[in-house]
Amino acid sequence: MTTTQTFSQELIVAIEQNDINKVRKLHSKKRITRQNIVAFDGFGQSPITAAVKNNNEEILDLLLQLCITLKADINNRDKNGFTALHQAVYYEDKILMKLLQYDNINVDVQNEDYNTPIHYFCQKFKYPSCQEPFQLFIQKGVNVNAQNKNGETPLHKAIFNNYVRLILVNLLLKNGANVNLVTMNQESPLHYAVRLGREDLVSVLLKAGADVDFVGTKDKKTPYELAIDEGSKEMIARIKKYKVLFQWLQEHDLEQYKDAFLKEEIFYDEISEMNEAMVDKMGFSKGHRLRIIKLITNLANENKEKKPKTPEVIAEEDPSPPDTPDISGLRHSLHTLRHIGEVNIIKHEELEYTDKLGSGSSGKVYKGLYKGKEVAIKVLKSMTEAREIDEFKKEFQIMSAIRSKHVVHFYGAVLQPKLCMVMENCIRGSLYHVMNDEKLDIGWDKTFRFATEAARGIACLHMWEPMIVHRDLKSLNLLVNDKWEVKVCDFGLSRFNTGSNLETLVKMRGTFAYCAPEVYFGEQFSARSDVYSMGMILWELVTRCINGRYERPFSEFKNLQHDFQIIIQTAKRNLRPTIPKACPVSFSQLIQDCWDPSSENRPTCSDIVRRLAEIENEYRMNTQLWNSYIVPLPKSQDN
Repeated sequence: MTTTQTFSQELIVAIEQNDINKVRKLHSKKRITRQNIVAFDGFGQSPITAAVKNNNEEILDLLLQLCITLKADINNRDKNGFTALHQAVYYEDKILMKLLQYDNINVDVQNEDYNTPIHYFCQKFKYPSCQEPFQLFIQKGVNVNAQNKNGETPLHKAIFNNYVRLILVNLLLKNGANVNLVTMNQESPLHYAVRLGREDLVSVLLKAGADVDFVGTKDKKTPYELAIDEGSKEMIARIKKYKVLFQWLQEHDLEQYKDAFLKEEIFYDEISEMNEAMVDKMGFSKGHRLRIIKLITNLANENKEKKPKTPEVIAEEDPSPPDTPDISGLRHSLHTLRHIGEVNIIKHEELEYTDKLGSGSSGKVYKGLYKGKEVAIKVLKSMTEAREIDEFKKEFQIMSAIRSKHVVHFYGAVLQPKLCMVMENCIRGSLYHVMNDEKLDIGWDKTFRFATEAARGIACLHMWEPMIVHRDLKSLNLLVNDKWEVKVCDFGLSRFNTGSNLETLVKMRGTFAYCAPEVYFGEQFSARSDVYSMGMILWELVTRCINGRYERPFSEFKNLQHDFQIIIQTAKRNLRPTIPKACPVSFSQLIQDCWDPSSENRPTCSDIVRRLAEIENEYRMNTQLWNSYIVPLPKSQDN
């Protein structure tokens, strides 16, 4: 072993022990040189990679600064051609981003197999925060179409990522990845996706223009033929739709407009329904415009004489199912929580992230897969304070305790490498977003359904033993699934109404526009405080129904610009949103009873469910009259 390697090993040991003082001491003695700071030992490890693997940001910052000072080559490769960046893609996003932000980093350096760092990033990176480091790769000018010795591109590699494959595939395609580059076996990413049996991936690749006719030399089959072997009827039908469209475009010398058809999602069956406005939108040249209009007319005439020609779908049997920082003591403490039965801790490896749904103050929410089911994954921000850990435990306790069809189902939590909550995914989003969709007709039927199911959900919490108070009830915290069922969610502020929680229950929480007056005055938050919030939601629903557009509570009071102004006015001056004049008396009275200034005068949620049933019966007996109350206002420019 050379002197450089010996000292490099000494430096690596200090780094592995997280001994930054020793690292600084070695530097002060000028024993860290341009050679040994990036030298690899016999195990393929250098001081830089040791800091990466140890997830030590402070030491890595020091070493990177020394690389600049000493003019060391951070792109130095080990005996197999791996650089520090090749290895960093396996670890935490913050560590990886520090390397990617280094001025002289080479993002296209190849190892002996011609794999670049982005090949490994796309295959191995575990975290849903992959957008940030990916964007840095792009800013550094990475070649997203680089091919390794087998001809695989980063897009091929992303297909095998078990955690964030769909997110990465979309990122690659948006940033210039060629969907039709093939391997040495003439296999495209579409071959890989079909063989994996992922219909969602197949759909994304087809929309990006994947060629369905490539014949791989490995199996001598096209992606369509592979799909038949896999036995997936959905995948077969989807590929067939694209195949028929592409063949038709080729027959009529219109292949150059393939992307236009894919963008508008117009397939062979829909061509006869196209009009001239749609043709103009798709950008046909003058000569091609006349030809496509003639073809559309011919297809329309054919369809009048016979049933529409549909792509052949081969009937096959359904395919068989395929055979956080470590927080000390958290796992044990979750098992000791009261009022809950099973404690389900999910391994990070069991999850796959497919899309980002949104973000908030507590973290980000992703759509994903867990044991074959589509779920929502709430990735919490780094929790370093005892208070934050305590809040997580309380939400976990509530979510684990309650099981009801009116409450979002909780599958469990991930503890490492990041804290996550895994729950049912309600694809229509929140009730707030449903009401904001002006294309959606929300008449009395939907109004009663949404109101009743929301009230049943809160009633379920209030009847639980011990009672649960939500404390942050609003239309944003009511989710709507594909069957239009409303479910209660977001229990970050919820508490069991027990003696041990009395101090917490007097704290003002939740969005002030929905917050009961007694909470402002420091009184205990109770089930009747949730009822006040329910009154606001009933107002939102009936206003949306009658006016035909969503209005925020108190939006008519232009002088109230902030939430704290609203809570002062509601508590001290008994201000409430204006109920539409056309609102039937029975519904109006229910809303007013819910937001009565005195909590004792408010109904229970069970009372609300009963009264809603009575009011709905009144509507059924006088449907024409009630429908006459609906007089949509002009569309609002700003809600």
